[in-house]
Amino acid sequence: MHVELGSENEKQVKVRVTLRIHGLGEAKARALLESLRPDDKTAPPWLEIVERVENGDLVVEVFAREARLRSLKNTVDEIISFLYATLKTLEEVAKPKRTSL
Repeated sequence: MHVELGSENEKQVKVRVTLRIHGLGEAKARALLESLRPDDKTAPPWLEIVERVENGDLVVEVFAREARLRSLKNTVDEIISFLYATLKTLEEVAKPKRTSL
């Protein structure tokens, strides 16, 4: 996770948090990206969430136009928890199925 605080000269973005999950591969990174997208639509007006896939990595950037650090932290925590749960689900689905005899 990478956090940048904006300078006083920057009027738009005050805080940017970047999350990068390395080594997922294109397919898994795109699946995670698509699962995050619906949440972007419910973000408050002072918050922007941008996701992309770069060389098989998932990159999520959260931009806050106001210094609401507690709300920003809660948003980032929710994203991390969601990504963890989704990754675990994808791993379970990908496991070979056991057959009973």
